[in-house]
Order: sequence, then structure tokens, then C-alpha cells
Amino acid sequence: MTARDFFDRVRDASQDAERCRTQLLTLESRALSLGGGGFGQRVSSTHDPQRQQVRSNAYMDREEALRRRQAEDYDVIDAASVVLYGDDTRDGMDKAVSQVWADVLWWRYLGCAKWATVHEAVHYSVRQCQVFKDAALAWMDETGFAADIVDGIYR
Repeated sequence: MTARDFFDRVRDASQDAERCRTQLLTLESRALSLGGGGFGQRVSSTHDPQRQQVRSNAYMDREEALRRRQAEDYDVIDAASVVLYGDDTRDGMDKAVSQVWADVLWWRYLGCAKWATVHEAVHYSVRQCQVFKDAALAWMDETGFAADIVDGIYR
């Protein structure tokens, strides 16, 4: 997997984690409407307990699936964070090569930012940010830097 492939996966995971968060918030608010306090029974003269239970189970299953998917997304995001900024046991790109390169990649891929936002965040021109991104990804491919770290995390 190339660095570009990995960071494209990171951007997808970041976007998906946000979608999961939004859907979980929606499910939570709908769950409250099911029974006032969550998935419990509603008090109603036309209440069908079996239908209510099926509906409650469906909400809980959906919530569990979203939380699992979100956790998988965060694993990918965490791996990218280690590549960019390191952890307790290894340095990241910020120390190995350039803080600016790491910041550009963070904003573009983990932050899912448009180039105008990246430019504002790191205080370089849009074109220079694009050059930094390309240089950072090429450097990672040439040195195997990201691959080594990601392999170490997923072992």
C-alpha cells in the first residue's frame, strides 16, 4: 500500500467516523422518543409490546454496528496520528522530517479539510501546501516510513 493509499483510507475513515457520530446522535434522540427514557416501553392504550420490542432491538443493533464501525475508523485514524506525530515509543514525521508536512497531511486527511482551510491552518499558500503533501507522501513511499509504523501497529 502506498502512502497515498493509506492516507486516502485515513480520510475515508475520518469522514465515516463523523457520519457514525451523527447517526449515533440521531439514534439517541429517536430512542428517547420511543419511551421517554430510552428503549423502554411506551405507555399507550394502543401499545403493541412485540412491535415495540422489535423496533427497540433494531435500534440497539444499529447502534452497536455504528459503534463497531466507528471504533475501526478510529483505529485507522490513530495509526495515521502515530505516523504523523509519533507516540511514546517512536517519532513521527513531524520530528523525522518536517512539522509542516505532518500538519498539512493532518489537516488534509484526518481533518478532511479543503485546501483553503489547510492553507489558513499552516500559513503557507495553497500551492505550497499541495507541494508539501506530495513531497511528504513521496518521502514516505521512498523511505517506507509510514509502512514500517503501520506494520508495527497492526502486528
